[in-house]
Amino acid sequence: MTLLQLQYFQVLARVLHYTRAAEELHISQPSLSYSISELEKELGVKLFEKENRKISLTAYGEQFLPYVQRSLALLDEGAAVLEQMAGNLPQVAKLGYFHSISASLIPALVEGFYREEDNRSIRFQFTEGPSFDIFNQVKAGELDMAFGMHRDDWAESVIIMRQPLYLAVPSDHPLAARHSVTFDDFAREPQVMLDKPSSLRTQMDRIFAQRGAVPNVVFEVRECNAALQYVALKFGVSVLPQVPAMDTEKVSIIPISDQDKEFVRTVYLSWSAPAPCLPLPRGCGTISWSTTPSRNEPFRRRSARTSGVFSLPGTPRKISEKPRFFPLQPGQTMI
Repeated sequence: MTLLQLQYFQVLARVLHYTRAAEELHISQPSLSYSISELEKELGVKLFEKENRKISLTAYGEQFLPYVQRSLALLDEGAAVLEQMAGNLPQVAKLGYFHSISASLIPALVEGFYREEDNRSIRFQFTEGPSFDIFNQVKAGELDMAFGMHRDDWAESVIIMRQPLYLAVPSDHPLAARHSVTFDDFAREPQVMLDKPSSLRTQMDRIFAQRGAVPNVVFEVRECNAALQYVALKFGVSVLPQVPAMDTEKVSIIPISDQDKEFVRTVYLSWSAPAPCLPLPRGCGTISWSTTPSRNEPFRRRSARTSGVFSLPGTPRKISEKPRFFPLQPGQTMI
């Protein structure tokens, strides 16, 4: 088997779609199909099975995938070390983030990070996608770290910010003139929701269940901008974080009142533990990094300047008003 075959297998196992995988790999679909077929012949087992127009990993593919992921990640790490030793290439940090923070957080982070001259030899490699997919790419070793709304025992995480959620309604909807709404105001409205396993969808399903209500879901979409489009077309209402696409005359955005405090979502920065040695932020503008305290140590307003190479992200602290960050309060612990 070849290195390319393993790389092709890893991407196809993640996206489970030949056309999208081929586009991501910048090869033709027949070339991808041939490479996977040859890999299966060499291994003597089927790695993928096709049902109708969908593909999925077989039991053999599921068993093989983590070995491929670890092998490729180890090769990448070794190549990066050699490149840095030779001084031929800039240090690269692979950072993932989900759609709705791409405009509010990422540009500010990059702008602030590159203000320091020492940081200009470091290059970010960004990956944007659904929070759940990004989180899994960190687990697979494809990303160094990621902003998202998921956390698990295998990952180290810190809270980056808490985003309030808003109700988006068509501009001529009866609720559009309200200064704020409560859950009861919109619980029976047709709902446009993100699809599963989106963390926002999980959060909304939990809120409805806790209140003994069943949402009338008329559309399920993959990301927030698509939900806004269906709201603008008057198919329903949607609970969403603030995103740039909200700036439209066809949709009204209404705060959800303080008494409904669960309408806030938490954004984490997560990385696989133990974390690799990463060339990442030293004074990165909207977020600064401190040395990592113990899990039971409360947040402290401090920053630690490290020497060029970033080994573990620590607690973020608020140093600007845009975007808005909420540091841990006394009594709260690291995640």
